[in-house]
Amino acid sequence: MLFLKNNKLEIFVFAFAFLMFVNTLTHDYAWDDSIVILENTQVKRGFSGIPKLFVKSNSDYKADKYGYRPITLTAFAIEQGVFGNRAKIHHFFNVLYFALLCTILFKVLTKLFNSYSHFLPLIATLIFAAHPIHCEVVANIKSRDEIFAFLFSLLSLNAMLAFTDTKKVKYIVFSIFLFLLAFLSKESAIVFAVLIPASLLYKQNFSDIKKLLKPMAVMLGLFIVCFIIVKIYTSSTIGISKSKGAGIYYESGILGNSFFYTDLITQKLANAFLLLLHYLKNFLWPIHLVYFSGYNQLPLAKWTDLSVIMSVALHIGLLLFSISNIKKKPALFYSVIFYFCSIVIYLHVFKTLADTMADRFYFVPSIGIILVLLFLSEQFWLKELSKLTLNDVSVNKKPALKYTLGILLLALSALTFSRNNAWKNTETLITCDMPYLQNCARAHQYYADVLQEKLISNFDSGKEQEMIRHYKKSIEISNESYYAYLKLGMYYTKVNRLPEAENVLNEMMEKFPKQADVYFALGEVCYKAKNYKKAIGFLNESKLLAPEVSVTYYYLSLAQSKEKQLNEALNTITLCEQKFGTNAKTLEVKSEIYYDTGEIQKSTDYILQAINYGADAPSVYKTIIGRYQLLKMDKEAMFYYKDAQRKGVL
Repeated sequence: MLFLKNNKLEIFVFAFAFLMFVNTLTHDYAWDDSIVILENTQVKRGFSGIPKLFVKSNSDYKADKYGYRPITLTAFAIEQGVFGNRAKIHHFFNVLYFALLCTILFKVLTKLFNSYSHFLPLIATLIFAAHPIHCEVVANIKSRDEIFAFLFSLLSLNAMLAFTDTKKVKYIVFSIFLFLLAFLSKESAIVFAVLIPASLLYKQNFSDIKKLLKPMAVMLGLFIVCFIIVKIYTSSTIGISKSKGAGIYYESGILGNSFFYTDLITQKLANAFLLLLHYLKNFLWPIHLVYFSGYNQLPLAKWTDLSVIMSVALHIGLLLFSISNIKKKPALFYSVIFYFCSIVIYLHVFKTLADTMADRFYFVPSIGIILVLLFLSEQFWLKELSKLTLNDVSVNKKPALKYTLGILLLALSALTFSRNNAWKNTETLITCDMPYLQNCARAHQYYADVLQEKLISNFDSGKEQEMIRHYKKSIEISNESYYAYLKLGMYYTKVNRLPEAENVLNEMMEKFPKQADVYFALGEVCYKAKNYKKAIGFLNESKLLAPEVSVTYYYLSLAQSKEKQLNEALNTITLCEQKFGTNAKTLEVKSEIYYDTGEIQKSTDYILQAINYGADAPSVYKTIIGRYQLLKMDKEAMFYYKDAQRKGVL
């Protein structure tokens, strides 16, 4: 009968968790999804790409900056292989795995807190499943790594609990295997090398440690193995030359993390307490969650700040209170330890991460804080929590508790459904959160990028001014905003506001004097202004800094041609062909050069060849006809017009 009861509750938990995110099933790719799917060559290859996912490439391309997480990437590759490139399929599996995770969480909590009825683990799991702070993990495909790391870690813990009950060695083997799957899904699973022994100690009432020597030795061994894996992949030089010479620039780490260059331990600790308070606030009042918290959304903390003082008092007080009640309320002490151990890796004390804070960082810690709050309620409100059953609540023995929990779960569910909508795609996410990210440099740049995309299809002067204002705001918040400078300058160039483009790019040059992008952008401005000599100087410098960027060769050869440096122009485009191969663009450039030399037939032959390499046939014929008309060669112009008609091009 107990098995049937458990089974029904597990089905209920699974269904509840799945329904919380059912409105993400029609979503598109959003935010960082491109890194793991759209920009990952091996994932896009499907099954054939899986072997190489277990080899860590360390180039400067974004896809290779993703951590060593082959299990997560393999799951994406399998989905690509079976279903093709369909965002909805990836979303379905994210929701499915999350629902499975919640089911396993309920099962593990039931084992851990077996002195309590099913009420406690069920409520804890439902709050976890319904909380909007988890929208980033479930609604963002890329965060599958968080789901897998937590899921396999819980399964590893479950296997270790089975070992302590049965003493069967096979469960230790299962636990090791599952823990490695967790770690190879995301490195943050390493915290369970501490949390699993802590959980076993709690089950032993923090006594008779000798009985746990074997599983604790296993977890220590696994920690060492994981540490070695990290060292190997971080020091690997595989693929490092892949992006050499591409001129890829990564902005200052401070733009992602306000604490990036903080080394003083006292400052790190102050920042940590500030983060703890902000995470707690977002959990207790999840109204204005945001996708990104870069510079200067959360400035450096000071020990004299009221928020830091409050956080110290609250968290140190909680720790001391749980220690003082360790014998009476060991579950509270365990929950506090679980919470602090799972969140400490995200506080930038031991290692500074790329983001100041993120909802996904609170994924595992959130179950810790849920348990802490439940056991505190036992101390101050629900004195009989250990005896409270589901039946007590369902038959109205505890109407206040019943309605409180009902309202809480309903409110959390409504907030989750609403927050899910923000994650529909990148545009909806960035637009939705912009009002709450006024101090964040990158958020202004990302929003300006969205507006620029809209201007391509539907120009609006009001939107243009708004876009420019947000790029400038990004630069105002931090002059490290490399891409805000670059994209604003390039936009001005594109719409022929050349003096403004030059001003922005010259200012950028002072801040970033050795970057190929800046020289190229200034070269493009000069080319459009017909100052070809100056353009050649900038483009040559860009080519020296980033010799593996083909577009620089195109512009440089054209500028040289316009400056009547015809031999140099042909040499440049020939070198480009040797490095990157023949394509439509190289043939079009050759055609332009030969047109400048007066060799019209050769020019025509090259641009016609470009059609075989994917060039737009109508545009090619219009160019040819236009050139002949300019040269008053009407007979030839008519010949190519009729040729185009005969081929159905025009």
